Amino acid sequence: MTNDILLNIEGLTLDFRTNRGRVKALRDISFPVRRGRILGIVGESGSGKSTILWSILGLLAGNAEVTAGRVEYGARDLLTLNAEGLRAIRGEEISVVFQDPMTSQIPVLPYARQMSDILYRRSMSEADKRRAAVDMLRRVGIPDPDSRVDAYPHQFSGGMRQRAGIAMSMLTGPNLLLADEPTTALDVTMEAQMIGLMRGLRDDFDTTIVVVSHNLGLIAEMCDDVVVMYAGEVVETGEVHDIFHNARHPYTRALLECDPARIAEVSRKLPVIPGDIPDLTRPLPGCIFADRCQKAMPDCARVAPPQVARGGGMARCHLLEGPLADASWPPPADVVTVGRDLGGLAPAKVRNDAPPLLDVHDLNVRFRTMGPLKARMNGVSDPFVDAVLDVSLDLQPGETLALVGESGSGKTTLGRTILNLQGASGGSVRFDGQEIAGMAEARFKPLRRDMAMMFQDPVGSLSPRKSVRALITEPLVIHGAQGRDLDAEAERLADMVRLPRSFLSRYPHELSGGQARRVGVARALALNPRLIVADEPTAGLDVSVQGEILNLMADLQAEHGLSYLIITHNLPVVRHIADRIAIMYLGRIVEDGPAAEVFARPAHPYTRALVEGVPQPDPDRRRPPSATIEGEVPSLLRRPKGCDFASRCPLAQEACRRAKPEHIHIAPDHRHACLFPLSTTSDLTETA
Repeated sequence: MTNDILLNIEGLTLDFRTNRGRVKALRDISFPVRRGRILGIVGESGSGKSTILWSILGLLAGNAEVTAGRVEYGARDLLTLNAEGLRAIRGEEISVVFQDPMTSQIPVLPYARQMSDILYRRSMSEADKRRAAVDMLRRVGIPDPDSRVDAYPHQFSGGMRQRAGIAMSMLTGPNLLLADEPTTALDVTMEAQMIGLMRGLRDDFDTTIVVVSHNLGLIAEMCDDVVVMYAGEVVETGEVHDIFHNARHPYTRALLECDPARIAEVSRKLPVIPGDIPDLTRPLPGCIFADRCQKAMPDCARVAPPQVARGGGMARCHLLEGPLADASWPPPADVVTVGRDLGGLAPAKVRNDAPPLLDVHDLNVRFRTMGPLKARMNGVSDPFVDAVLDVSLDLQPGETLALVGESGSGKTTLGRTILNLQGASGGSVRFDGQEIAGMAEARFKPLRRDMAMMFQDPVGSLSPRKSVRALITEPLVIHGAQGRDLDAEAERLADMVRLPRSFLSRYPHELSGGQARRVGVARALALNPRLIVADEPTAGLDVSVQGEILNLMADLQAEHGLSYLIITHNLPVVRHIADRIAIMYLGRIVEDGPAAEVFARPAHPYTRALVEGVPQPDPDRRRPPSATIEGEVPSLLRRPKGCDFASRCPLAQEACRRAKPEHIHIAPDHRHACLFPLSTTSDLTETA
């Protein structure tokens, strides 16, 4: 290897032994990782991105078998090291940020202990280790790190757990950092901070980073080099500008064109890549992408494509070289190549003339922070935190309302309270004219047939001991529908969410993220509800798969007149699917209004920061450091007396710190909670 290459993967081929046969998960993977740079590996779920990371670290499953190839790190082949040799490298020289922080962090140990254990090789006192842990938690944006370092993983939100995982990986200052979907659970503001933090780590410590992600905006903004994978093969590599501005492989082009952030016109239907990743247990002699390619020719499925070099990268495609080459390929970047004939039903019409299906007024949700005895001993008169404060919103029949905000802003708590899964401490929740806040479970159970929830974790919310058939018919059993033909109901629901009937006998661990999400949609639809609360319905999904799920939800809404309350931090998706948006910050709604109006003319500085903070899948449009929100989210234990956003707001004045702003209507259906809204502070905006 040359001195500028830190790690080199050459001809890596790996199989998994399964009951269905040998799954050829990786086939002839080759690419270098250049020292001091950030390499992004992008592709759909099941393409083998994470498997490459686990091959580097020697963390493969017991049924994995490396049949060929080398992973050279310095003068060593990591594939040949014994367990002791790998332990000496892991953590110290090569560190990792795992995709799922809940399963990669020890649930029975506080973060202080877990982070101290990471530094076990260092000759540091326990006090110094704790200070290092607190400092790193502060750097990744954990509020009150001095006290939160003693918290357990279950006491953090999903985004905060991911931040803690990034902090743990950074403690040792590794030479090579492997990050598997490091920002999946993070909102745009914290994602921007994490991108800046990881780029800063690269610059300050000369750390080389390999990032696995399906977030094209993250790859464009963070990476220097890109590897595009599909179904276990590398189909294209190159520098980030070449990949995003002059992609040559049809799969790379299709991925870019399916990203909602790149689609200028607002449409309820998002483009998708037709078909599915092929069965990797079968021989695949030709191009791996041929079955889904818009430009495929008969020979593409029979003849392996050539590897065509370009600069420091390459692409594997018949269109580029050989007897099947097409001089018109690749077309200019503004030419759309992915199919746009999405079909489906016309968008649902919102019934604004009808009474609201859901009406929430001045809702408060409080959580006790300590018991009465401990509160008296500590002289605390009010041992509570307000997770949701004075929230008012309504939802019309057939309408989609998006609830947007940072992790820990109270979005999920609000959704659970609306469904009576969490008690309210004040305010009103009316569903179809009935007051349901505090309603006894015996009275509320019949109403549950009209309300359903899609949970954030599509696999974790499904019982691992039940088949898909049992899972999607469980609501019918719970609500006394045993007299129905459950097999027929299962097939009906599977057909409704476009899940193959053969999947009914599978278990959750046998499903991809998109398939598990479809099972969650089927469960939610089992009782023909009128309201669905969807908590992060696109979290962890590839751009094409999330398009399929959202298109499915739009069709179901049009067919059944469903109302959606969508909890998300995915603003590019919100722009396309929501009728109205409500922005939450620290448990309070700071702005709400029609989606188009809020995106075009945000009134609250926090809303503007969210809208402008979306990472763009264009390396020429990287956000400058000044574009991110400075400071940390205030602690609920010490909620500011005045505006909750004042400590981070570039327009804040002394009046903002004295009293909470009231909600003001700037249009009949558009309101904000800001003393100095952007519509009246253009001069301040220009100087901020």
